Amino acid sequence: MADNLQKRPVKGILKNSSSFDKQDMPSAKKAKETKWDEMNIIATLHPPGKDYGHMKIEEPKTPFNYAEVDNIDGLDATELAEKIRIEADKPPKALIVESDESEDEELTEEEKQRKREFELKRKKHYNEYHALQLAKKLLEEEEEDDDEEEKKDAPNCSKSD
Repeated sequence: MADNLQKRPVKGILKNSSSFDKQDMPSAKKAKETKWDEMNIIATLHPPGKDYGHMKIEEPKTPFNYAEVDNIDGLDATELAEKIRIEADKPPKALIVESDESEDEELTEEEKQRKREFELKRKKHYNEYHALQLAKKLLEEEEEDDDEEEKKDAPNCSKSD
């Protein structure tokens, strides 16, 4: 039986494996090692004149007027307060409506009338929500008045019968 352990196993007919053969070869691992020629790689993949799409862009400096920045800390508190007071009296710029009187002068009388009508309709349209709320309130008040009158009339009708 000891003789059988020393023998090489026979290859199977269904198995195409050479794993039994490689046990005997100690240099099999060395054959799988890869050696790289790093200098050749550097020479081929990184030639000296190639930049791989990276560009250095020389941008000009941001223009800035250095002459005007002489007196930054020289703010005068009274002057600043005066400017704030003057601007506080004015309405906000967003609320200032610029009138185009020059355009109105060029329009005919009929066009001026259409423009006025349009502006009135626009004003009514923007106030329509408030008008509806007021109308609902008035209807409710009328219904309450009608209910009170019916209650007053109802006892009078039953006494007369």
